Amino acid sequence: MNLGVAELMILLVIVAVPAVIVVAVVAATRAGRRPPAGSGGDGPGPGRWFADPTGRHAQRWWDGSAWTASVVLDNGQQTVDPVAFDDPPPPPA
Repeated sequence: MNLGVAELMILLVIVAVPAVIVVAVVAATRAGRRPPAGSGGDGPGPGRWFADPTGRHAQRWWDGSAWTASVVLDNGQQTVDPVAFDDPPPPPA
């Protein structure tokens, strides 16, 4: 079986284009799940995401003066987990 240029181009479109689309959708979905540690945005008010000082979750929101109940789970889902700190540790510098 000897394929010409036209047949190879059609095969490329049939195989490669859907694969690129799937990779792009998966990457966008994963990127949208959890903001990077220490980044601003996607939290309740001004502040930043940091590693959860309780160790219970992947990240916890620091609002600039205190830890909040907003957390990001290990699977990237954002939720709330109220926790009372006796002596709240400050975020990393």
